[in-house]
Amino acid sequence: MVNKWQNKGCEICRNLWESGKQPPELALNCELHSRLHRCAVCGTYWEQHERFADTIKEEEAKKLYPEAFSKN
Repeated sequence: MVNKWQNKGCEICRNLWESGKQPPELALNCELHSRLHRCAVCGTYWEQHERFADTIKEEEAKKLYPEAFSKN
């Protein structure tokens, strides 16, 4: 089932993407040419690719961006 844009994240993080901005960046995956972001308001994880961004589940984010979750 595909989630409609209006059902992803919150209005604030969707508006950031729509305005050419984005939620705070947490990590970079050079191999995938992608970046992990997380909304400071609703906590949704977003994966930014070269041409689009979409929500990503926390479990998947932990697999693809382990450095964002490692304790320093």
